[in-house]
Amino acid sequence: MSVYHRDIRQYIGKRTTVSVKAAVIVLNDNKEILLLKRQGKDVWGVPIGSMKPGESMEDAASRELWEESGLIADDMRLIDLLSGPQFVKRHAGGDEVYYVIGVYSAIGLRSAIDLPVASEISLKYCDMENMPIMDTISVHLMDTIKKQIR
Repeated sequence: MSVYHRDIRQYIGKRTTVSVKAAVIVLNDNKEILLLKRQGKDVWGVPIGSMKPGESMEDAASRELWEESGLIADDMRLIDLLSGPQFVKRHAGGDEVYYVIGVYSAIGLRSAIDLPVASEISLKYCDMENMPIMDTISVHLMDTIKKQIR
């Protein structure tokens, strides 16, 4: 936390907000799920991001999929809508963000990019029974929807 934010905290205290997010589940023919590793992080997760003002949740899911993987889907199908105490991010300064997450299945995928096979990208398909270390939100998300995507 910066000195500025530390000093401001003494006047405004902590803040609790609600954020609407869209997560995308991409399965290959072997029922493996697409995971990504965000830059500077040592954990994996599903494509997920915040909905922007004026954007539908489906549009947010499509945009996040493209931004994080280079994939375009013909359709996004709502699998579940998740919220609750397990979908919260607590920041070091005391701020809390409670997430409402629309979970979508990507249908009819195609690539918007053409990467050489030797490219180093942090995307991979994983067997749902042998997952790598994942971010907390993705762990809770997978625990909640595993039954629905099999």
